[in-house]
Amino acid sequence: MKKTLLRFIAAALAAAVFVSCNKESTDPGPSRRVVLMYAAAYNNLAAEISEDIGELCGGNLPSVGSGDILLVYSHLPARSYDFKTPTNPVLFRAYRDSKGHNRRDTLVTYPDTDVSSSPEVLRKVLCQVQEMFPSEHYGLLVSSHGKGWIPAGYTENTSSIFSLSERREYPPTRELGIENVENSGIDIVDLPDAIPMKLDFLITDACLMGCVEVAYEIKDKCRLFLASPTEVLSDGLIYKTMAPLLTNTAIPDLEEICRQYMAHYEAFSGDYQSASITLVDCERLDGLARACRDIIESRRDVLAAMDRNVVQKYFYNSFHWFYDLRDMLARTEPSSEQLRALDAALADCILYFGATDKFFHLELRNVCGLSMYYPIPESTELNDFYKKLAWNKATGLIQ
Repeated sequence: MKKTLLRFIAAALAAAVFVSCNKESTDPGPSRRVVLMYAAAYNNLAAEISEDIGELCGGNLPSVGSGDILLVYSHLPARSYDFKTPTNPVLFRAYRDSKGHNRRDTLVTYPDTDVSSSPEVLRKVLCQVQEMFPSEHYGLLVSSHGKGWIPAGYTENTSSIFSLSERREYPPTRELGIENVENSGIDIVDLPDAIPMKLDFLITDACLMGCVEVAYEIKDKCRLFLASPTEVLSDGLIYKTMAPLLTNTAIPDLEEICRQYMAHYEAFSGDYQSASITLVDCERLDGLARACRDIIESRRDVLAAMDRNVVQKYFYNSFHWFYDLRDMLARTEPSSEQLRALDAALADCILYFGATDKFFHLELRNVCGLSMYYPIPESTELNDFYKKLAWNKATGLIQ
């Protein structure tokens, strides 16, 4: 599901770069921190993500000269649900000018052939950000659809997961899709190479990204990883107050982003009271991998024979690829020493976890904050892909 090399080279050569001539938007020397919101929203989330961008850029933005840079990469359709008219993605800087007014300066306009939800374009944008704003500290917020570790194109081609009859009773979510263009989708095995710098944090405002497979795949490219193990309602994160939590502060406060998110959705009732969010220290994931491998190796036969229907799920329809990591392994009845090691490893790497009592009708009882695949023997395509993942290589879940 990738663009051909020829198409990528042609698109790159055709890119038209427009750098703002506003002198006030330039900063001498390296930046203290650069934060990029990457909004791949050429899809049915365009209205919600456009509103998110407006709320982020309408907040307390960093001033020119403060040392902090807030950037937005935006790819939106010209009109809602018009996916036949190509549009140009843009990269702009959001800042507060000397008079206290919030401003946006367009830095780069990209060709309309660029597929934002592709590793090539993500890397191109990040490399340009790195060149324009050198820094020792970068943060990335990705806002789009998401589908955890599932390979690009799999769900769209091999399931009826988009059946409206299954979803009519529920509020809209950022569920299992990417963008409404051909060759859209980033396999998580390609994600590390698409990130040219070490990130202080990666925030994913997308469904089902809070799985251990994603966190472990990118652990050498980012320290903190914020994601939801369940789906995310289409309103997404709380953007009005996000800018000062990520910029204009010595240490970005991702835990406060989590707290605000949970407070927002817990204030609703019914189906709209549906949310989960997890903050992971990726530098501590190796201990979790060791604890999981110990249980998997000793309880492999029990795991294979268990009734998966009793294991806590994070996904509410019939395609259950996302189960609670701890609940799955605890139900294999490991030794008390193994279970203590697992709990200690989870406590060490999960810095924050919050969840409502339910996500729609799915009860969230035995949840630790990270999902994991429960191997399905007959899913050959998925299992072959899974063997490529760093998490599987570290734990031996699928042999």
